[in-house]
Amino acid sequence: MLTRRELLQRSALTAGALALGCSQRAPAAPVSADALALHHDSLVVDLHVDSFLWARLFGYDMGRGHENRLPSAPFAWHADLPRLAEGGVSAVGFGIVVNPREVRPELMLPLKMLAWFERQRGIEAVLATLDLMHETARRYPDRFVVVGNGTEIRAARAAGKIAGLPCLEGTHGIEGSLDNVRTAYERGLRSIGLVHFQATEAAYPMTVPEFDGRGLTDFGRDLIGEMERLKMLVDLAHVNDAGFADALTVMQRPFMVSHAGCRAVCPHRRNLTDEQIRAVAERGGVIGMVLASSFVADHDANLDRVLDHFDHAINVGGEDAVGIGSDYDGFITPPTGLEDVTTLPRLTAGLLARGQRPQTVRKVLGENALRVITDVCG
Repeated sequence: MLTRRELLQRSALTAGALALGCSQRAPAAPVSADALALHHDSLVVDLHVDSFLWARLFGYDMGRGHENRLPSAPFAWHADLPRLAEGGVSAVGFGIVVNPREVRPELMLPLKMLAWFERQRGIEAVLATLDLMHETARRYPDRFVVVGNGTEIRAARAAGKIAGLPCLEGTHGIEGSLDNVRTAYERGLRSIGLVHFQATEAAYPMTVPEFDGRGLTDFGRDLIGEMERLKMLVDLAHVNDAGFADALTVMQRPFMVSHAGCRAVCPHRRNLTDEQIRAVAERGGVIGMVLASSFVADHDANLDRVLDHFDHAINVGGEDAVGIGSDYDGFITPPTGLEDVTTLPRLTAGLLARGQRPQTVRKVLGENALRVITDVCG
């Protein structure tokens, strides 16, 4: 827990950084000292950041501060250890993004392009990314630690370190093998998303209309059972509606949707229906609200449109079901005003300005995510 003096010092630094910004950032939204103090006094958890994709492929140094100099800050350069600290982030679900052994036609173009020159795929790439996360923790022992449960997240925060929870994005990374799941678990993996942008042995992506109506496979059901036995967190981001419904009949534990928006606010296929939001809440799970412009609004995605998603999810699912799942560094273009992780205090200020109680804001910033991680992983 930070002292009042430390909070005020950090608030002043953050306010200065947000106001100064950089050439590609939008003018800073006003963030009061009280909002900054609440933000930095809260445990902030981002359930989905993909920085280690860039670290694995291009040697992106997580320990060095970076800056996206492109207009609208697209694609990457959104997060690193210095900026996570500046943004008040305590813990991150770091997405492990890999290419499948066999690339199918529906795979999104940027991942196809990466697959053309990438040597490591499938479980090889998963294990290599896990090793890289542990190597980053060895390189920066005073700033970063790989964690496996909620207890370790709390310990990391008490020690002033950023906690990284390894999360696989898509079961193509375990190649239809429960043995591979166990191997990756032993190396630190604690969450698996059933699908990414390509059909897998387990499930089908919601972004491909031809897969509508196809639910979980038998392997997908077996996988959920094995993950729950191992105390791993099931992630239903990217899963189509039929697979989502099937998963509800199988899962016995709380789960997460690591990064998604609300379909009622923006009718993108990647977003959740109100029925799905309520299902997450009823199971004691959490939804990480995504900060990808294409999921936030049809056009002119900005902080206000993002807050619309937060408000709607809280109204439909309740204050215990909502968290943050930015998708920073995930080939996204962020909304105006939320160009990288240093801008997250604006979310806190915006939620307060819209009348959300400080207790609700603390839950949304990280307590809900931590509760689910603790309930499932320990």
